[in-house]
Amino acid sequence: MPVMLRIVLIAALAALAGGAPAADDIGPSVRPPDAKTVGGTIAGSVRYTSDPQHPWRYQRYYVKGGKAGPLAEALVVLRGSALRNWPAPAQPQTGKVDQFNFQFVPELLAIRAGDSVTFTNSDTTIHNVRSTAAIAPFNVNLDAGDEYVHTFARGGGLRTPVTLGCVYHGGMRAWIYVFDHPFYAVTDESGVFRFENVPAGRYTLEMVHPAGQLRWSRPVTLSAGKEQTVEVDVSAAQKTLQQGS
Repeated sequence: MPVMLRIVLIAALAALAGGAPAADDIGPSVRPPDAKTVGGTIAGSVRYTSDPQHPWRYQRYYVKGGKAGPLAEALVVLRGSALRNWPAPAQPQTGKVDQFNFQFVPELLAIRAGDSVTFTNSDTTIHNVRSTAAIAPFNVNLDAGDEYVHTFARGGGLRTPVTLGCVYHGGMRAWIYVFDHPFYAVTDESGVFRFENVPAGRYTLEMVHPAGQLRWSRPVTLSAGKEQTVEVDVSAAQKTLQQGS
């Protein structure tokens, strides 16, 4: 091949190569998706409605006004295959459950696997903290002013709560739910919950109220970047939990 023609061909090939976009020039529409930016939101509230045919003696404790309205102390959680093997938090947290006025305070706590709970006794009499749950069995006496710290290494989800009792005072009870992902919430008197950065997919949104033995669930499909609003309406007709579960 003549030298001149070879030079022209080399120049043409170089021009074509220069016209192709480099990796850094690829637009956002063709970049690999970032889970933090494509996640969606599931939000809503839990509301209790009175049912004359199914009286619920606990509504005066957990429903503001005592009849119908937002439900407090309800646990709302997502369940789905996309949440399996969720990365553990870099820094485990420590919650607290006190024993005061012959009650566990709070009576419902939700934590991540790996978190710890400090149990304290603010009463002037001896108490006990006892769990027979397979994921966290323990039995500890607490004198006035004492504390005990327990690390919950394993998650049990909604199916295996850690039910707490006191061997000295049978009326004391509480529940700790341990999860392997962060998409759970315990409602306050507003009844509101909100989960952000949830991967797109199909889930079951579940609610339990262990003190009042209420249970509710519904399938939810979440699209990337969207917000799904779900209103959880319950009455004593959903009283399907067994006492202590």
